[in-house]
Amino acid sequence: FPQTQQPYWNHGEALSRERRLMGLICCRPPITLDDDSRAENGDPDSLTMPRDVGEHQQPGEKRPRQDAKLASPNKHEKKESKNAQPVEPKRKRTEPKAVQITLVPMEQKIFGCIKQMLLERGMKTTVRVAGGWVRDKCLGKESDDIDIAVDDMTGEEFAKCVVDYLSSQGEEARSIGVIKANPDKSKHLATATFSIFGVHIDVNNLRSEEYAESSRIPTTRLGTAEEDASRRDFTVNALFYNINEERVEDLTGKGLIDLEKKILRTPLEALQTFIDDPLRVLRAIRFSARFGFALAADLTQAAKQPRIQSDLENKVSRERFSIELNKVVGGVGSPTDAFELLVDFGLHGIVFKEPESLVADEDVKERQERPGDAVGTAGLRVMRTVETMLKIRGTAKEERRIALYAAFMSPYHGYKVKVKKKFQPAIRYILRESAKVADSAIAEAASKLVDCAKAFASIATRAADASAAPAGAPDPMRAILRNTGQSLNEIKERYILALDLAYALTAETKWLPEFKSLASEAATTTLEYPNNSTLSRYATWIQNSGLLDCWKWKPLVSSKDIIQKMQISGRAVGEMVRRQLLWRFENPFGTRAEALAFLEQSFRDEPPPAVAAASNSRPENKKSKKKKTKQKKKKKK
Repeated sequence: FPQTQQPYWNHGEALSRERRLMGLICCRPPITLDDDSRAENGDPDSLTMPRDVGEHQQPGEKRPRQDAKLASPNKHEKKESKNAQPVEPKRKRTEPKAVQITLVPMEQKIFGCIKQMLLERGMKTTVRVAGGWVRDKCLGKESDDIDIAVDDMTGEEFAKCVVDYLSSQGEEARSIGVIKANPDKSKHLATATFSIFGVHIDVNNLRSEEYAESSRIPTTRLGTAEEDASRRDFTVNALFYNINEERVEDLTGKGLIDLEKKILRTPLEALQTFIDDPLRVLRAIRFSARFGFALAADLTQAAKQPRIQSDLENKVSRERFSIELNKVVGGVGSPTDAFELLVDFGLHGIVFKEPESLVADEDVKERQERPGDAVGTAGLRVMRTVETMLKIRGTAKEERRIALYAAFMSPYHGYKVKVKKKFQPAIRYILRESAKVADSAIAEAASKLVDCAKAFASIATRAADASAAPAGAPDPMRAILRNTGQSLNEIKERYILALDLAYALTAETKWLPEFKSLASEAATTTLEYPNNSTLSRYATWIQNSGLLDCWKWKPLVSSKDIIQKMQISGRAVGEMVRRQLLWRFENPFGTRAEALAFLEQSFRDEPPPAVAAASNSRPENKKSKKKKTKQKKKKKK
């Protein structure tokens, strides 16, 4: 195998020539590379059958060492060897290892019931389990997602047969439901669903699909098992478990060996597969990150084609983007690996599309015309650091989603989008409108998390310089307490996530091993940050500042007491409650009497705007109010 030749799949580990060859030839008959094929990038179509030893040898061609051994006769068999036929050299295994699926008792009961029904009722139907259940079982993982495919009837008809049979046997079976076709959720055909022994099962018929140029929604017809396998997105998802024969079927000839070699490839040509359904590019990214599979070279090249990227943007709904993203961020595997592929394929600008009305705040130091370009560098680096810290801390799934979205979108901090004469934070808008994150609360929380992380990083620097304040200057600690309290009140229980994100925004990759060793299993909530003593001291100070749980504080002086003491109402009461909260941030250990004295003094020095406006305006009589209402009605008409 030429040293300069790239591996057929995009894999980091060094592979021997035999393993590369096996990855190329998959489950084809035993074959070898001829001399011409060696120079053609290892294309499987250029592979040829091996020639017999000693035949078709070119002049000057060196005989392989193995051939030389075979050609030299044994001293006791010199006469017989003259007329002996050449012996073909032994070849290594090219077929995948035999796969044995272990069924749990409930699966044995379900499949046994189906087989018994086929036997008793004389049905010739071949029943197969398809898709992810077979893949997970072959990988030694448990799965409860059982999808059944039948070959000679519709899914609804087969479901009725099973339910009728169970009823005749005195077994309980729930009624049949039909999930209508929904192309936006990759449901191209109506699917029957029923429950057997408490297990939810989907059933459909084997089918073949044909795609039109202008749509990712195919026309379907009843097909064979081979056609059904070839229409699927990847070879590892095209495996069947034949219930009749109790064995795994690999009708593409590549699925099992791809599972064994951890390669993700398409059953048909990758470019055509993505043209048929561009959403499969995002699915390839998700499966690669989930299982740690390498992507086949042709798949990677097809994903970068301008046509595929254009079709992904124009043919696939953004709600489908959201479903795939949420599975990546909330599932197993490395979300950062998936987002790295997204950036490498040039798809992050499509999924996280920037609005044209994007503007920067005045305090943004390094303005960029396209801040999304920084997502591919700074955003990924921050995301990688945050993901490592989240794993160490054992963060819950929902908090993990928020922190990872915030880390990736952090380069958009300080940018806003104008929507209907109002401005929204760019992070919230892009997550909500472009990526269509299903839960709007996640987009809002991610935007707040970045804001608080930036605030914590700034406050920590100011706190470190507070001791150097000149004599006679205002006490800087009051502003530090107030700003910290405001940020904590905004982010609430997620303040540790905000501190971690603040660390990730300034951290370098080489610091992570030190953080891993510091955050041991016994102390996963440590707030010490290696190589950043400023943030470490600030995080420790927060825990002793008296500001923790400030978002749960009840007012020391209630609204009712404020109304009675100051004889005010309406918005003026809300303003005095706000002033009291700011005072408490600066005096976290203050008493009720101190708070009341502050409010009275504040009210005398600076009355709330509502009170001042009311004192300067004359009371309106009933006639003037009636005139104004009549004028408003006329304007409306």
